[in-house]
Amino acid sequence: MPSPDRDPNAGGPTTGENRSGGENTPESLPDREDRWPASGLIPAAVEVVFLEALSGDALRVGLSASEAHAPERPEAATGRVPAVVYLWGIQAPRPGQPFGTAATEAAGRICKGKRLRVAARSTGPEGRIAGSVVAEGKETSGREDVGRALIRLGLAWQDQRRPSSAQLRSLEQEARREEVGLWQQEAPTPPWAWRE
Repeated sequence: MPSPDRDPNAGGPTTGENRSGGENTPESLPDREDRWPASGLIPAAVEVVFLEALSGDALRVGLSASEAHAPERPEAATGRVPAVVYLWGIQAPRPGQPFGTAATEAAGRICKGKRLRVAARSTGPEGRIAGSVVAEGKETSGREDVGRALIRLGLAWQDQRRPSSAQLRSLEQEARREEVGLWQQEAPTPPWAWRE
């Protein structure tokens, strides 16, 4: 397992369960037929096509069929297999939770029209990937780590229940001090404690 303070973009893949812990609501996850097979393997770093933000910390992406090692399917014919990437080290408000919509919209704005590079940390069944995602402008050399950007905007917590990084903790502390996003609330409820 990579060190908690190691740069997530430098880590290679490990096998294991997805980092969502089953916390996403059913409507935020893709339908079963919209996921790649459990046997699919991915390389440590891969470029994906952004399809949509399912929540602030879950992105539906198109993974190259050759990189997914997916069997021949209609999606493979187009060169892309759908997958879900969970942003490593962060937890965003759930859909229906205060700032949940803002987090989902912000993730979509950060990713839309950009080239996305995923540094996978683990893979799980049915096309679930946990990893760091960097959005790169097509016309510029600008690069933005999506998870870090959401924490900086006050739209996510660093994940306190799993390994994280010192940089994510520092960004969260800064957002708290500046009272941006969800930190405008007196006592924001983290997604792992949220009950509708």
